[in-house]
Amino acid sequence: MKWIKDNSETNYVLKHNDEVILKMQFEYDNKGVKATCQSSSKTFIIETESFWKTNNLIKENEIIIAKTTTDKWYSSLSTLEINGQKIKFKYRNNPLAEIVFFTETEQNHLLSCGLKADKKGMIETVLYLGESLVNNPLKPYLLAICWYIFKPIAEENTVDTLVLLVS
Repeated sequence: MKWIKDNSETNYVLKHNDEVILKMQFEYDNKGVKATCQSSSKTFIIETESFWKTNNLIKENEIIIAKTTTDKWYSSLSTLEINGQKIKFKYRNNPLAEIVFFTETEQNHLLSCGLKADKKGMIETVLYLGESLVNNPLKPYLLAICWYIFKPIAEENTVDTLVLLVS
């Protein structure tokens, strides 16, 4: 699985082999960043809200279906509320930047996206899918919100084409 950036500089496609898993189109304006996401079965939008731009919303047909909130303003722990479920996510250095999504404890790992140095010292973006996410109906939402949050870090720290490897 890997994220591929197209020639427009604002569109990304997540592919597994030649199959398109998710498409994301980013729009930038004075209000922030808005991503239109399309999977094989769903179309939804991710955008930021609030004055400080700390909360992200996921909308389907202009209806809010999910929202992220920061547990404490000084904390690296946040919560994604979606379809009545609470999924925690945390920013950490492992040893480079990483975002981890989990239920209840970090051992209940759903998804993580992070930076990793290869043997030559080049930085690449790596995605780890937990076993419980493979057939989960929330999978497109989690993949999209993870990339929405982590994309600026990946763009700043990787070279040329962004490749997201899954192991």
